[in-house]
Amino acid sequence: MRNASIVAIALTAALVALELVGLAMLERSHAYAQPSVPLVPTVCTESTDVPVSQIPYD
Repeated sequence: MRNASIVAIALTAALVALELVGLAMLERSHAYAQPSVPLVPTVCTESTDVPVSQIPYD
């Protein structure tokens, strides 16, 4: 039974290590990726009047 727990701990450690490597690779690929949307916020200068129905409150 002791061997089974050692194997379970080793497998868990291996899975955690693989997940950390995958996360590091993902962060690295996002760091060098060019954003498709500009980071400067756009300001809407046009004003459109949208009719809104008024709900009477009692």
